Amino acid sequence: MTFADGWICKTCWKSNRPQDPVCYRCKTPPDADEAEVEARRAAAIALTEQPEAVPDIVVALPVVIFRGYSRVWLRGGLGVMGLLILLVFGGVTDVDYLLLTGGLGAGLIVFGILAGEVSDAMRNREVWAFLVGIGLSVVGAIGSILTFSVFAPDLVNPTGIRVGSIVVFGGAGVAAIAGLALMFKRRERTAT
Repeated sequence: MTFADGWICKTCWKSNRPQDPVCYRCKTPPDADEAEVEARRAAAIALTEQPEAVPDIVVALPVVIFRGYSRVWLRGGLGVMGLLILLVFGGVTDVDYLLLTGGLGAGLIVFGILAGEVSDAMRNREVWAFLVGIGLSVVGAIGSILTFSVFAPDLVNPTGIRVGSIVVFGGAGVAAIAGLALMFKRRERTAT
């Protein structure tokens, strides 16, 4: 199926750009006949019905950590947004504290969603997920330290913020680095 800005895959119904030789999601070519489309759909259904493989140590630790962090960061972000609503309706007029609270809540929600996506991709041993996990950890640690030092330098002890950020975000970074290192070590071992 084609349209002005591309074509729609007959197998997974995802839209693609005109220059894409195959569907970006399921790798079906745009000129596939009905037999090939049906075979690819059957293969996709069979793949989803297979039991999920239990991950080994390569991905088990980072997946568990990032999945747990995803839940905690999402819930924490929603809680901080609730606090922001209470501050606004409570009559707080200090814009710095309102910005700090809103930014912290939005950041936690974004990091929670991203950590959930990363943990799912780590289960499939996708290298980008481990690299994004490391990036999440570095940006999260630096961002939380800078946010408190810029918006609320006297609100909390700076040493406590640094230690807390390194423990929370550093733990996720160490797990992602360890998973990435183990994945490449396993790859070398299976190749020989």
